[in-house]
Amino acid sequence: MASVQVKVDDQLRARAQAVAADMGLDLASAIRMFLAQMVRVNGLPFQPYADPDPFYNVKNQSHLADVAADLKQGKNCSARDLIKD
Repeated sequence: MASVQVKVDDQLRARAQAVAADMGLDLASAIRMFLAQMVRVNGLPFQPYADPDPFYNVKNQSHLADVAADLKQGKNCSARDLIKD
């Protein structure tokens, strides 16, 4: 039998373990079930989707990166400038 190691956030692991435990499973069994279903359906066993939260859209993240770069260069702006657009 092969071994798989994955690095995940501690909080994510704890929450996933709690969900698995609620279903009477340990985390390793839940992951084995996920992998088996992935092979069975020849893809992900769920439909991934983009987060609808506009904070995470590409345009906003680009704007935030630009603002952060300006701040690092010592440039600043007023609160009014931040809420324009």
